[in-house]
Amino acid sequence: MKATKLDTSGVFDPVKVRAHELELALPAHTVHLTKNGVEFLSDQEVAMWTELTIDLQSPNQDDRIHCNGIVVGCSGNKHNGYLVSIIFMGIAPEAQQRLTELVQAQPRL
Repeated sequence: MKATKLDTSGVFDPVKVRAHELELALPAHTVHLTKNGVEFLSDQEVAMWTELTIDLQSPNQDDRIHCNGIVVGCSGNKHNGYLVSIIFMGIAPEAQQRLTELVQAQPRL
């Protein structure tokens, strides 16, 4: 069993995930952000090693953080949902700084 901290603060909302034919708009309470990636609950299974893009936006700031990532984990089932883990790749230094600020703003559970 894995415990995860999901954001319920509304620090960023919504999170958009796109990969080829897959496009998800995720509410903040289903997302856990880290400095290197993101975990989220999804009703759709996402294949391992899928490359995708993620857009994060804080309600306090106008611009978005645009990240590229790879799925490194997807566990669960169609009845209870899937916990998808993504690691970010090639983030610009400015985006990494903003990402770190968002991570620090998340409530600690």
